Amino acid sequence: MNYQVYLKKRGRWRQLLRYVEQAGVPYVLEVERLDTSKSPLTAALEFRETPPEALTLPRVGEEEFDWYVMFADALDVRRLVLPPPPALQAAAAIYDKAVEYGIEVNWIYGTPPMTRPVDVEQVARSIRPTAARIVYDPVKAKGTKEIYRTIVALSGYIREIYLSNRRGERGPRLPPFDPIGRINFVEILQALYLIQWEGHITIRQAAQFFDELDLQLRIGSEVLETTRSVGVSKKVQRRVAEVLNELMQ
Repeated sequence: MNYQVYLKKRGRWRQLLRYVEQAGVPYVLEVERLDTSKSPLTAALEFRETPPEALTLPRVGEEEFDWYVMFADALDVRRLVLPPPPALQAAAAIYDKAVEYGIEVNWIYGTPPMTRPVDVEQVARSIRPTAARIVYDPVKAKGTKEIYRTIVALSGYIREIYLSNRRGERGPRLPPFDPIGRINFVEILQALYLIQWEGHITIRQAAQFFDELDLQLRIGSEVLETTRSVGVSKKVQRRVAEVLNELMQ
């Protein structure tokens, strides 16, 4: 499991990038609609000094995607994250275009029409399994049971998991290990270790908490190290076993 940090290209994002550089981890950059009248090569010059590990795009059509995939290629970015298009045919076209450039596409899970495990499986069957890779955001789940069920059922498709917390259904994204958050990410990381999931763990928190970034990364690393040494708690083992039993039935 590899840690990275989520940034949005707006406001003082370059100031926040300094925290990421100090922590020595890659970052994912969410971009709003860019000026596609410019050459993708020209647009990429803005990011040449510190290119992101991956780009998160707005919902774009097939023709627009051609520009964005060339933009990613100019940055040597090999992974794009974006909302799934409404039709399987469009998803297949976007996937095929990315493959031509050696770029991986990850869909944002929980965004219509990809809101259920069966939707992911349909993409995998209709196009191919590598076209059904997704990014999962646990903070949008209705409860802990849904998080466990999703990460177990879709572990083979999940390429990236966002780590952020909230007090309730709304409000700013808190640091993942904030004690007032409603998600216990210590348990979730143990569950991911137990099912031998390998992918990107992305710290995604509101800008006002970026001074805690180094602390959050350190806690996350310590959780994984402790889990490797001591093992997974019986509580987490039981919850994973319950989900597996439900899925097999």
